[in-house]
Amino acid sequence: MSQQDGARQPDLGVDLPSGLSASAAFHRILAGVVGAHPEAFASAGFPEDPALFRKGYPDALCRLEAARISRPERAELARAFAHASHETLVVRDEHGEVPLVEALRATADPLPIEVVETSGSGRYAPVVFQAANSLRGDSIRGFARGLVARGEASEEVATAIDWLLDQGLDEAGELDLSGRRIAVLGAGAELAPTLQWLAAGADVLWIDLTPPPDVVAKDSALSGRLYHVQGGADLLAQPCEVRATLEAFAEAGPIDIGLYGYAPGRGREWRLAAAMNAIVDALPREAVRTVTLLISPTSPAARTEAENQGEQERHKDRGAWQAALSAIGVLGSGAGASGSGAHAINRSVVSIQGASYQAAQLLEKWWTAEAWATDTQPLHVSANVAGITRTRSLDHPVFVAAFAGASAFGVETYAPETTRTLMALLAARDWLDPGAPGSPTRAHASPAARAVALSAVRVHGGLYVLPAPLEPALRVAAAIGMARNPRLIARLFGRSGR
Repeated sequence: MSQQDGARQPDLGVDLPSGLSASAAFHRILAGVVGAHPEAFASAGFPEDPALFRKGYPDALCRLEAARISRPERAELARAFAHASHETLVVRDEHGEVPLVEALRATADPLPIEVVETSGSGRYAPVVFQAANSLRGDSIRGFARGLVARGEASEEVATAIDWLLDQGLDEAGELDLSGRRIAVLGAGAELAPTLQWLAAGADVLWIDLTPPPDVVAKDSALSGRLYHVQGGADLLAQPCEVRATLEAFAEAGPIDIGLYGYAPGRGREWRLAAAMNAIVDALPREAVRTVTLLISPTSPAARTEAENQGEQERHKDRGAWQAALSAIGVLGSGAGASGSGAHAINRSVVSIQGASYQAAQLLEKWWTAEAWATDTQPLHVSANVAGITRTRSLDHPVFVAAFAGASAFGVETYAPETTRTLMALLAARDWLDPGAPGSPTRAHASPAARAVALSAVRVHGGLYVLPAPLEPALRVAAAIGMARNPRLIARLFGRSGR
């Protein structure tokens, strides 16, 4: 799970520049933008030394984001960071390295596509899978309200679900996406709602290393047409070909693009996110109907006033054991946020996830989404926060143990099917509602106000109201989890535990 920052052999395709670790490349980008805007980041105390950044980047990133969001030109700064990332990452072949943005301008042929006709009705009855239950109708509404009431999600999550159930469905209470053409990059990822879009009748282009399983074509719940690349498509090795394939898919009309590709290790978190974003940027604007991505709550985020109040309440109501651990420094120093008021930044960076993970989240998700939504030719963006989910990429003994003990801190983690189906419904609302946070038709007083609204829909599982920095709380939660399940201790040290 952890991203190693040491030297490695460079890969062909989209990669970091030769000789740079993820941490060093991330620092170079951040330092470059900070140096170009010294007044904007005067309060950030950003370390000039890459080694100091590597040792303390969780807090350095929080200070940096606190400084950025305090500026009226926050969107321009986000754009500068995102652009610098695509100028820094390269596409490497046997002849050398070319900046990613330059490489995506090259001509390429579309990849060979196979079309599968499915046999469903073209309607999708919204459902959220939660534990052993399949929640539908008002049960979904109640589930969303419960998340808000327990401090696991923002009020806007419930508002979004209300809109979808009340205004986004047909008379039969079903979601109809027939006529929409959706390209899903990373279509086979655990959190990609590819099958939900097919069930709702959309034509879906499957972009993934592996083609869809044969069972998809035989699923009677699916409809529309499934397009997929014969033999699979590699976003890192074939970014120009993928771009050309999306251009061809968009010839029949603008497309919705879902950015779900993810893989840990070797800087792939960052490299994949950068490749997908650069592909979007290389497409003609008129070819893109919407862009959808998911944002992790374990990255620096501006807290809302409600979340600040939620932390204060949890601090007041915390148990004596938490107060004692906090008093002796086991839960770290300071509160769960850096800064205060409208400039409070959640201290939820976990260093074990690595610099590449944080680069992907900040450069390629938070900041790129903000840049897209506030551009002079804005994209229609869905960029919602998805709660910590027990995906295969988090199958690390420390995380498994922490998940088992997280409830002691009032933090909830979610099964992949819960996150996938809930976020699919939230994305559908973003597409269909002209007043959704990321819709260009929604009026805002300023680009900064639009940027604030863009990140309003958050399922954070309690992280944004945690009255302590996440990393030390995670260690305590892991200890609790191991006490509850001693077999996890054996797994941590490489034994089966049986």
